[in-house]
Amino acid sequence: MKIYPKHIMVPFRPSDVFFRAFDEAVTIAKQNNARITVVKVIDYRAGLGIDMMMAADILSRECDLHKFDGILTGLQKQAILSDVNLDVKIMDLHLSPAKAFVDFAYQNDVDMMVMGCIKKKGLTKHFRSDISDEIMDLSPPCNVVLVE
Repeated sequence: MKIYPKHIMVPFRPSDVFFRAFDEAVTIAKQNNARITVVKVIDYRAGLGIDMMMAADILSRECDLHKFDGILTGLQKQAILSDVNLDVKIMDLHLSPAKAFVDFAYQNDVDMMVMGCIKKKGLTKHFRSDISDEIMDLSPPCNVVLVE
């Protein structure tokens, strides 16, 4: 694993912790002249059920992509202002999201993964799973920075 990352991956999740993780990734990328890849996984189950479910899944997928496009504009502006190269990869989900993120890291020579994680308190530590926990269980091939 490289000490100074040249390729940083930020798994997308629709929450505030993603934006904090992206800010951290921009800071690291700027210091190391690295590029950032935001990876978005879409749950695409069309074709698995009856026709009505297929239509609902396709509409849900399009709505999800439309919302992501709006978020992406802000991320691109931030990257340009920080003089950081930003790539975006959108993947259809055929595995678990965590497995898809780790597979992407293996296949694309990712040096560092910066991801948001939800702070757990009390009983939620034991009963609530977070995608960051699942990713860590899969042993990604790179350094991982967790941002709360």
